[in-house]
Amino acid sequence: MTRQNSVKRKLLTTLVVSLAAMFFLLWWVVSGALQELTANYLEDRMELEIASILAELALDSTDFISLNDYHVDALFRFAFSGYYYQISLQGAENPQLLRSRSLEQFTLALPTLPMGGKARLFIKGPKNENLLALVQTIPLRGKTLTVAVAEDLTPIEEDLNRFQWIYSLISLLFLGVLTLTHVMAVRRAMLPIEQIHRDVIQLEMGRIRKLRDDVPEEVKHVVNHINRLLLRMEQRLVRSRSTIANLAHALKNPLATFSHLLHHPVLDGEVALQKELEERIALLNELIERELRRARLADHPLSGSFFSPEQSLGALTRTLKNINFHKNIEVSMDFSPGLLLPFDQEDMTEMFGNLLDNAFKWANERISVTLEEREMATHIWVEDDGPGVNPAEIDSLSQRGVRFDETRPGHGLGLAIVRETVEHYEGTIRFMHSPTLGGFRVEVVLPVPRLHPFQ
Repeated sequence: MTRQNSVKRKLLTTLVVSLAAMFFLLWWVVSGALQELTANYLEDRMELEIASILAELALDSTDFISLNDYHVDALFRFAFSGYYYQISLQGAENPQLLRSRSLEQFTLALPTLPMGGKARLFIKGPKNENLLALVQTIPLRGKTLTVAVAEDLTPIEEDLNRFQWIYSLISLLFLGVLTLTHVMAVRRAMLPIEQIHRDVIQLEMGRIRKLRDDVPEEVKHVVNHINRLLLRMEQRLVRSRSTIANLAHALKNPLATFSHLLHHPVLDGEVALQKELEERIALLNELIERELRRARLADHPLSGSFFSPEQSLGALTRTLKNINFHKNIEVSMDFSPGLLLPFDQEDMTEMFGNLLDNAFKWANERISVTLEEREMATHIWVEDDGPGVNPAEIDSLSQRGVRFDETRPGHGLGLAIVRETVEHYEGTIRFMHSPTLGGFRVEVVLPVPRLHPFQ
């Protein structure tokens, strides 16, 4: 399972992105709402200040405005205190402008509003600070009176920034905690899937015969269907192998009888007929062996346990030494202790059995077997110190029935069976001269199927 198609990865990505988006949206809403609430609160307060200013404002008969600031907030009297007001009268012969003492000689840049209009806006103050201003226009004796009250936002902005930093840190902390919680929850939820994956590997290794059924409801039906399919395939395989084996044995007995009948006195003198019958019987025996081999190599999920060279090769060597007791042959094995190969035990036993049997037939004193895992493949070398094979005859070695020394026992099927096994596992086989022992060398390369851990 690649990372691009990983269910766990997709779930975690979706959860983390959705949580981050939710926290960002929440931060944006809370920050905006807090700013709006603050601005509304300041606006209400500035409306009261405008009312108190208008209450102390006087207009004489010459349309000259004056303000008695005794009852106005004292903060308007200190220079650059952050509290400012500005009053202008438009429409008279001489426009007038009144400013709070806190503004000194600075004039607020205010927009022109229609009669009776009111606006809340952000402007710059005498020290280039941000001000929140409330501007209101009032009709007065056919003229336009504009009253503006402004307040420095610097302290409020500092408090808001401090709040946003604290809120952001707390949000990030909660986001991290929730992300970690979701990661752990997803991993716990995926544990049954990981167990199914491990069971499939154990099934392929032949250590179990079916998947465990104590799984979540979401995958229980799938597991049950797989188990039923495995059972049916195993039953079909057993029936098929049993049928072929029974048929083969049933045919071998009549063929053996025919072989004996070839030497019956009735056929004495019929040399050509005897030779033709012998060839036909040999052909039938070969066909039976080949079909038995194909049936046993048929792919199926319950292919048996993995191959252990340490156990199997030792037993094979001892058996062949007993058979070839008249030879004193030394067999050296070179492979990692505890090596376990992901190939069918029976297939490998038969392949090594034919390779070693061939080596024992031709070896004088020494046989070497080497197994090495590299580049996702298993490399196998079986070599002997025998006479070797003519390079011109190497290409014909794996053909069925081909033998180059009729004095040696056998039917010439061993290396052909080895080639069939190698081809079944999509591997390669090479015959060559042994550079170390001087005799015959067989090199087999079998690609190792990749059994990925769950991701």
